[in-house]
Amino acid sequence: MTKVRKYVLLILVVLVSLAMPPSASNAFQWEKPVMKEDVVSVNGGALRQKIYQFKNGDVFRMYRLEGQLDSSPHVLSMPFVGDGATFRHVLKMDNNGQTTRVWNLLSLTEANELPLVPGFIESPNRYFWFAPPVVYSPLGRTTIDEKKEHTVPITIKKDWNRMQLEVQLPVKAGLVSEWWIMESSSTLVPWDNQLIANLWLGVDLADKAKWLYDGYYYASPSTYVPYTVNAFWRNPENYVARSFLTNPNSKAAQNMGYVMLDTAVRNQEPEGHWKTYPQSQWLSDDYGIPDGFYDTRFNTGMAELLLDGCKKYGEAEFCESAKRYALYLRNHASQYHYVIPGPQDGWLVADYAHPSPHKPTHVSLNHQLAEINFLWKMHMQFQDPADQALANVMLLGVTNLGEKWIKQNGDLHYAWFPDGKFDRPDYPYLTYNDLRETQRLYRSIYGMEQPVIAQLMKSKEKWMAANNVVNPFK
Repeated sequence: MTKVRKYVLLILVVLVSLAMPPSASNAFQWEKPVMKEDVVSVNGGALRQKIYQFKNGDVFRMYRLEGQLDSSPHVLSMPFVGDGATFRHVLKMDNNGQTTRVWNLLSLTEANELPLVPGFIESPNRYFWFAPPVVYSPLGRTTIDEKKEHTVPITIKKDWNRMQLEVQLPVKAGLVSEWWIMESSSTLVPWDNQLIANLWLGVDLADKAKWLYDGYYYASPSTYVPYTVNAFWRNPENYVARSFLTNPNSKAAQNMGYVMLDTAVRNQEPEGHWKTYPQSQWLSDDYGIPDGFYDTRFNTGMAELLLDGCKKYGEAEFCESAKRYALYLRNHASQYHYVIPGPQDGWLVADYAHPSPHKPTHVSLNHQLAEINFLWKMHMQFQDPADQALANVMLLGVTNLGEKWIKQNGDLHYAWFPDGKFDRPDYPYLTYNDLRETQRLYRSIYGMEQPVIAQLMKSKEKWMAANNVVNPFK
């Protein structure tokens, strides 16, 4: 979604920078955790609990309390030895009109309650990472309306050298209260590594994004239905997971990356894709597409994460999930493509689809490239010739149009439309980075550069330089 992605890019700038050199991941070892889930009755509601028990002793707990009647809050307690315990959290400071994010350390000896932000507790024998509770009203279509006025700060109860976190989950008819926490007997993030400590400053699981019981939620754009100013929708993509998968030096990232991918597998439709459940007003207006549609970019991004997780964790379910999506993408492409003539005909594949009848949609260059890149990576991993064949015919869809993608000012057109026209402004650097990845993969597979891709990259580079566009991923 064009407007959605403007918001998403803000978080991408920070989170992808968490990537570590590939050589650092060689020492990574993993054992599959045990996940248990149950539902218990509490006064006024039902409490869902999901627990991941990792082989190294770490534990991730998630709670979701669905209120049925107004009642007193349900209290969760986490005890620990409190000598010298601290709470580390991000503090936002104004620096001459610019917001600076720095780490702030609170001594729990002096604190009775915690600020409503995610953070880390470090004590002599226990280490915690958690977010503040989230209270919301379900709006339907995997959209929530956050009710900050009902959120109660986490308190610190003290008894000599013992402390305990006390978390109050409000019990209100029609409201849902959630909380998650990760626990370990050793440091979850190596704070003595200043680079890693600084990179973690950019992880957002409270402001524009939230991790909830059933997935990754992002602030809803005003073009989505339902919508409120405090609405969040469940995004098939997960940019926090992307950063975690490339960070081998943090147990917090390793554990949460697995939890997030495991949740994505459970959200995958039987057909192999992930729906965008809210209605996009502009997709509805332009193409007659209702809620519950298929977005190729968000889906392909999620599937690529699962492919990465397949390799990182050695998890068969992640591998199979990526394969199911690749099959779905091949079926989508066979049904929703446009033939672009050339010495060899190519395909441009529509960005969006829905089982209900709708008008043919446009093809964004960045969507097309992301799909090509994913299919090549799938072929490199699993050697399915169908993946490479589709990637190659989609590449011809791009290259057969050649310099037609280039605007008079040197920038690239955002999309090609079924009437043969190009339209809409391109992203400052997102499409360029997709082109660069396409070229990297092409060179790896075929041992040479693809000349049309090189031409598009060169034109975009000149435009970026002339317009002072800073590419944070260069």
